[in-house]
Amino acid sequence: MKVDHIAILVDNLDDSQAWYEEKCKAELIFEDEKYKRMKVENTNIALISKHHYQHAHIGLLVENTDKFPENGKIIHHRDGTIGCYLTDPDGNVVEYIYYSDELKEDMKIDKVT
Repeated sequence: MKVDHIAILVDNLDDSQAWYEEKCKAELIFEDEKYKRMKVENTNIALISKHHYQHAHIGLLVENTDKFPENGKIIHHRDGTIGCYLTDPDGNVVEYIYYSDELKEDMKIDKVT
């Protein structure tokens, strides 16, 4: 597996987008009213609104939903991705995320290697 994204909680999506564009040369590749996906050279940063989400998390890319771990909470996201969420023994959230081939192309996602 490879890390697909790191999701961080932010107060203001627009302010955070501007900061990551300037300081990290990030490129906006998806946005809605609750989150912005920023492409940074070797991964993605998901800026998620503190007003809509409770937990920051890391996202691990899987090639199909058969690779989701057992006992995870499966969520069909608005952007078309499917996530399976687990909490580690220390309370950190890990998302196993699946993209269709079309979404991988649209969102500039590299395949799992």
